[in-house]
Amino acid sequence: MRMAKVLGSMVAVGAAMFALTAASDARADDEFDVSGGAGSIEVKTKGGWHVNKNAPWKVTAGDKTFAKDKWTLGETNAKISGVPAGNATVKIYVCSGDKCKNMTKTVAVK
Repeated sequence: MRMAKVLGSMVAVGAAMFALTAASDARADDEFDVSGGAGSIEVKTKGGWHVNKNAPWKVTAGDKTFAKDKWTLGETNAKISGVPAGNATVKIYVCSGDKCKNMTKTVAVK
């Protein structure tokens, strides 16, 4: 009987840890917004987050890759133009204090 309670508690803790991890992932966009425009992509940070200008920003659209030197990187926004229409994969880097995050997002470019 006691073993069943221990196992039940372990399962409950594991489920809670999984739920917290999933909730953290679901809130990944709390740091920034990303949008696709006519041949462009723009990232705008939120709250105390800022663009990490030292990171290797990148966009892949079809068979074309656009490196960091094609981006205009500001303190709270990053923008790139000349991206072909369709879905593009964007590598985003933002920081707040000593905490930095890098994420990959897919965005539709018009």
